[in-house]
Amino acid sequence: MHFAKLQGSGNDFVVIDNRDGKVEEFLRSLNLDIKEFVKRVCAFHTGVGADGLILIENPENPENHFKWQFFNSDGSVAEMCGNGSRCAVRFAFDEGIVGKEVRFETLAGVIRAYVLEGGKRIKVQLTPPRDYKEVFLSLDAQSIEGCFINTGVPHFVAVVNDLEKIDVKNLGRAIRFHPEFQPKGTNVNFIEREGDDTIRIRTYERGVEGETLACGTGATASAIVAYKNGIVSKKPVRVLTKGGEVLAIDFDDEFKEVFLEGGVVRVFDGFLRRELFEC
Repeated sequence: MHFAKLQGSGNDFVVIDNRDGKVEEFLRSLNLDIKEFVKRVCAFHTGVGADGLILIENPENPENHFKWQFFNSDGSVAEMCGNGSRCAVRFAFDEGIVGKEVRFETLAGVIRAYVLEGGKRIKVQLTPPRDYKEVFLSLDAQSIEGCFINTGVPHFVAVVNDLEKIDVKNLGRAIRFHPEFQPKGTNVNFIEREGDDTIRIRTYERGVEGETLACGTGATASAIVAYKNGIVSKKPVRVLTKGGEVLAIDFDDEFKEVFLEGGVVRVFDGFLRRELFEC
């Protein structure tokens, strides 16, 4: 089965064209469920290794170009993924499925996207953010203040003074599973001001269950929180990711139109072999 691996700002994804339903046929032939399939493909060392897996499928509405199924590396389903959406659009453009202006279906709604620089940069318009609120959390050894916002998936954002000293894995996990955000939990972002239009970010990603090099919806949530709270005063907001790349987040004053832009790299193409799933 042919696949491509793409990465956007260090978030990497396995992408498969499933418009002909070959994944379901493959799973039936092995009596395997989709969750186990995803986990084996995304596993580092024993699989391809990725933060998530994306299936490109036929749209339900013919006015749209495609529908996706998005899975985190643990096999769970996510409503939306900013960097994943950029990688999906780059793949669809490369494969001749879409042109330079794109509409595709996700569980978070229809996403519009624009192909720039021959696919080397992708700009996506995310669904309008919702459920914004300030949150004070009591943890076992400390308390922390921040803001909650849903930018397609839930995010908690906290402003910190020394980003490099934050224990992202343990503190992020404690917040991710805090009763305040149950039953689904939340992604967790720690940010620090770098300038009038720039923040740095580190993210604990739900579903990956650890720190990732970047998170598009997390960068978007953090940029909005930083702007709303006067941490930055200019836009587009530049978000410096753990992976070293810069994401540009732009939005109108009412946050009804929100755009995420950044580079995408098609790392390699390959074929999945049956023995990966038979062992």
